[in-house]
Amino acid sequence: MPFYINRVSESYEIGYHAHEFTEISYVGEGEGHQYIGEERLRVRRGDLFTLPLGASHVFRPSSANAGKPLVVYNFIFEAERMAEALRGFPGLDRLERALSCLDLAPGDGGWRKLQDRTGAFEAFFSTAYAEFAGRRTGYQTRIYALFVVLLTEIERRLADEPENTRTGHAGGIEDALAFIRASLALPITAARAAEAAGLSERHFYRLFAKATGLTFSSYVQRLRIERGCELLRHTRLSVQEIAESVGYQDRGHFLDVFKKITGLAPRAYRSSYEKLPDEGGAWVRGCDRAGHRVL
Repeated sequence: MPFYINRVSESYEIGYHAHEFTEISYVGEGEGHQYIGEERLRVRRGDLFTLPLGASHVFRPSSANAGKPLVVYNFIFEAERMAEALRGFPGLDRLERALSCLDLAPGDGGWRKLQDRTGAFEAFFSTAYAEFAGRRTGYQTRIYALFVVLLTEIERRLADEPENTRTGHAGGIEDALAFIRASLALPITAARAAEAAGLSERHFYRLFAKATGLTFSSYVQRLRIERGCELLRHTRLSVQEIAESVGYQDRGHFLDVFKKITGLAPRAYRSSYEKLPDEGGAWVRGCDRAGHRVL
């Protein structure tokens, strides 16, 4: 058969390793971490990972206590043989995203992390593992059929809920940027942004600078001032209220940062914006997407 299914309690005995096959892992019980390449990801029950050929990884439980095991199901397969076995199945070629991330069709070769929000992933692994272990008549056919259902579920998740995925490519940084935009009024740390991206902090800093062209602190600062510009233009909130709404409890610090980036004090910015005409071709003072002052 081109596939194998097991259920294991992870420990500290197995080292970092890479497989010569494609793997789908599902966390059935417990909590811990998975290390993929340079990244460290917190895992819990319901997390599913797709790991392409050659991906190096290892699971680690959160505790060595045998009473709190990290139980993981693994469905491993030889992609070429699996694709051949499923060739001709009606509609299978339309599941492009799922086929790509599982090496069953050409693609970007990145790993994915998905959360089981419908129970479909748990249903696949519990049923497929029981079939594989029991090996009753027709078990191979049933596992192939279950696998097609799993592919369909993965395709739907990748198509409909990309914001809930973690990936070894740019998607992780996109999740971090979304987290930052939603948290401007709160204390924001690189550690929390890295966790939102599913990346180690060290790897996060490197990818963030590459994606944005700014350091983490500079990006957050400019995004906060950009939001402050919008509130000054479109609301009658006081400067203190605006400062607090974009994460600055110290009004003086907000004034200093605002003037450094825009070239104006907040009141002067609001006043100049209100006085300038906003008609075809007129100049209106504002902030661009990066928070720089423009005319």
